[in-house]
Amino acid sequence: MAVVTAFGVVTALAGTADAATATAATAAQKQPARIGATPRVPAGAVRTGTTPSSSTTLHLAVNLQPRDPAALSAFVSAVSDKSSPLYHHYLGTGQFAQTFGPTQSTIDSVEQALRSQGLTPGTVTQDGLSIPVTTSIATASKALSTSFTNVKLADGTTAYLNTAAPVLPSGVATQVSSISGLTDVSAVTSHYTKPRLVGSAPTSGSTGVASHAAAVTSPTVCSGLTTNLNNGGLYDTKQYYSPSSLASAYGLNKSFTAGSGVKVGVFELENVNTSDIADYQSCLGTHTSVSYVPVDGGPTAAANADNNGDGVESALDIDDLIGLVPGASIIDYQGPDAVNATDQNVLDVYQKMVTDDQVKVISTSWGVCEPAVISSDPGFFASSHNVFAEAAAQGQSVVAAAGDGGSTDCYRQSGDSNALAVDYPASDPDVTGVGGTWMNGLGSTLKQAVWNYNGTAYADGAGGGGVSAEWNSGSSSANGSFLYQSGFTGPGYSNACNAASGETCRQVPDVSALADQSSGYLVSLDHNGGNVWGVVGGTSGAAPTWAAMLVQADASSGCQANGSVGQLNPVVYAAARSSYSSSFTDITTGNNDWAASGYKGGLYAAGAGYDLASGLGTPKFPGLLGQLCGTKTGTAHGDFFPVTPQRVLDTRDGTGGFKTPLGANATDVLQVAGVAGVPNDGSVTAVMLSVTAVGPTASSFLSVYGDGTGHGSTTLAYTPGQIVPNSVVVPVKDGKVDFYNHSGSVNVVAVVSGYYGTATTGGSTFVGISPAHLLDTRSGTGTGGTIAPLGANATITVPTTGQAGVPNDGTVTAVALDVTAIAGTANSFIGVYPGTSGPSTASSISFAPGQIIANSVIVPVGTDGTVKFYNHSGSVNVTADVTGYYTTATTGSGFSAVVPSHLLDTRNAASPVKALGSGGTLSFPVTGVGGVATNANAVVLNVTAIGGTAGSYLSIYPDSLGHSASTSIDFSAEQTISSLVIVPVVDGRIAIYNHAGAVNVAADVLGYYAP
Repeated sequence: MAVVTAFGVVTALAGTADAATATAATAAQKQPARIGATPRVPAGAVRTGTTPSSSTTLHLAVNLQPRDPAALSAFVSAVSDKSSPLYHHYLGTGQFAQTFGPTQSTIDSVEQALRSQGLTPGTVTQDGLSIPVTTSIATASKALSTSFTNVKLADGTTAYLNTAAPVLPSGVATQVSSISGLTDVSAVTSHYTKPRLVGSAPTSGSTGVASHAAAVTSPTVCSGLTTNLNNGGLYDTKQYYSPSSLASAYGLNKSFTAGSGVKVGVFELENVNTSDIADYQSCLGTHTSVSYVPVDGGPTAAANADNNGDGVESALDIDDLIGLVPGASIIDYQGPDAVNATDQNVLDVYQKMVTDDQVKVISTSWGVCEPAVISSDPGFFASSHNVFAEAAAQGQSVVAAAGDGGSTDCYRQSGDSNALAVDYPASDPDVTGVGGTWMNGLGSTLKQAVWNYNGTAYADGAGGGGVSAEWNSGSSSANGSFLYQSGFTGPGYSNACNAASGETCRQVPDVSALADQSSGYLVSLDHNGGNVWGVVGGTSGAAPTWAAMLVQADASSGCQANGSVGQLNPVVYAAARSSYSSSFTDITTGNNDWAASGYKGGLYAAGAGYDLASGLGTPKFPGLLGQLCGTKTGTAHGDFFPVTPQRVLDTRDGTGGFKTPLGANATDVLQVAGVAGVPNDGSVTAVMLSVTAVGPTASSFLSVYGDGTGHGSTTLAYTPGQIVPNSVVVPVKDGKVDFYNHSGSVNVVAVVSGYYGTATTGGSTFVGISPAHLLDTRSGTGTGGTIAPLGANATITVPTTGQAGVPNDGTVTAVALDVTAIAGTANSFIGVYPGTSGPSTASSISFAPGQIIANSVIVPVGTDGTVKFYNHSGSVNVTADVTGYYTTATTGSGFSAVVPSHLLDTRNAASPVKALGSGGTLSFPVTGVGGVATNANAVVLNVTAIGGTAGSYLSIYPDSLGHSASTSIDFSAEQTISSLVIVPVVDGRIAIYNHAGAVNVAADVLGYYAP
């Protein structure tokens, strides 16, 4: 009993000690702790007295930390890293809160703490990062242990701010990044230059949409405005850049469908004059969708360019995007008018753009010099950075104007400091800062320099750039998230960052684009109650220009297959390391000192490579595209997986679930993942299909594309009654591809022969070879010497491995063939399949009597290295040329899709080569253009022979190797026929040879193979 009593005493004493410890811990958690730093009165401002307790309603936000900031930063880095297994595995809409948002217990604890201090929390935001609180000055003063003071700012306006950092119990304070809304001191401003008005707008009735419809295929400035501009001494590429010329300067797609299927968001703190936007679209002939989302009540002042420039920024942002990506959808997120907007309003707009997750590209031309934020609202950095990290985790790209005050960002905004400073949010590590350039000319006459000198005089502004004072290796918020800049140090960096002690600092800008107002952007504006046109400059134009480029990238087949670009910075710096000259124009002239601020010494001068005046430079979009939408490295992401050819769609018999012809403007959505040997595990990025249009009732075209990504490209064109085949490599979206018919009705047949996927084993890479004959029934090649057409239900077995440069080492899994059916005697089809398989009813080429029809096929080889050719009905001569093979050896190349674009069209008036004559040859570059990487060793083209004057063939081959008798496309007189071809590249160029007569030739690039 004594022992028991002793234990009882000990237990009781222990319980008392534990209780005391718990009480002490609870008391410590309730101790007040200040959050962030004490705000300082902005430079040039003076206190004017205590803010009256009843004068203002405060709209606050208690901004919470992610549950694991380091894990979030690591995830953002991983999804942007091509060597990571998480590359482009973005979070879906609404997933951020459950993955990285604060835990529910954290939210509950913070809400309870707010209630205990007399505040009423609202509904937490969707991402879990903010708890809204509406209260009075008096209640906030008591609850957060701070007072408020009124100040008169340097520009004469009045504002209020808290005099001490807010207080919360220490137990929850560590979970809070900031409490925003305690001040309405905000220097956020837009970054455009004063418009140079150039005259009244033409009316759409005489010079607008009607004049465009039949004549042009891309947005073009209406003739009446061009006349007005010229009469005023303003000429395209000299005193302004039209959208078409700007697109040409950077290598962007110029079609009306550019950006189709992608939504882009613009950040604004002002209203927009919708009639100005309508006038702009009328002149350019566009019909871009523009919608508006008000945040925190939105703006109230009417857009009027005469009233302090309200509406100019919105017009510039939206007009620039319309001109460059007319096929996209633009969402304008509008916060309260800038003159009244608080930092909390600014944060609310960004948070709305991100949590909605409707737009994959976000463009902001508004910013504030870093010292102003550090002074008045230091907690804003951490809270907004969390939102931008959320955007990166979701695959959203954010671009921001780097400012118009050169290296002295605050001088332009307040006029009271010519100290070195950069602009925020351009300096945020998860945002791409866009600087400014001067530009003149086009093509071989194009000149570019840093924007502060227009060639004859100092400009009214300079592109922002320099070294951040906030984001450095000692910043807990940055958390190492700008390591992508490692190795890129601009001149002057060491003067502004404590590099000697090992500190690293964030540098801006990252990239640049046109900003100089002397050759700026055409904008439709309201003036004295009417519409006028103006030329506007500033990095406010450069930011949406880069946003438009990202929209075009996201719309490309490569990004549709591999995921949106997402955070741009790691991608562009990686591109600069691997292929700088093909991805960027290096700006080496000028500096970004703005003369008006007192700096004239070229502190941040342009130089070779990265610099603090122009960043990496201006874009060469075709070369950069492969980097933006490329596949991950170190995996078989671009590898090919052959399958035995099998029909997956036939609208004549219901294969694929459709048993009626495809009607006008109709779409069939076909499930391809999980069918015919194509896996349904999420690894498939693209499929190889042979597609045939059978018996169309009207002249039309068929588009095949990733489900829901838009039908901007033409896979097959046909006239009534034809049977027309072609092959296509089509991205797969959610396991599906879409088939769209433009007009009339048509039966559609599709055969799958393989897929491209992310599986890390079992895939094959491509090796291109000089085209060579494997089969020609007219000469006995490949038939054992027998010269005879292929009869009904007959097959020919043709060796492939060990022939024409195809190795016989057991590694070859498939071959790429150009196959032609010549003068068949009946409606029939040819099936091409592995030599060790049974007869296949899958059609590689369908044809009608007398036709000459060509198509490219990728066919698995049999275990004995052979393939078989089967003819269904009648008799037909068959030729087959091998252009390459797929191998499991490590010497091959992975596939990357690109935005389909014209490389050649001899019908084009600008083409240096017209119709290709008998025995004629034309050569043209294919690497570094159209999104093809400079190291590509083969390209995938859709080539069309148009209206030949005689029966002939085209041979397509590496330029330096010379043509042979190999056939890429056979055609008869007056026939128009297309075929997919895979052409090896030796010296960056390919050539096309025409055997007889004369023929026009068009070539579109679809993708490329590279190591």
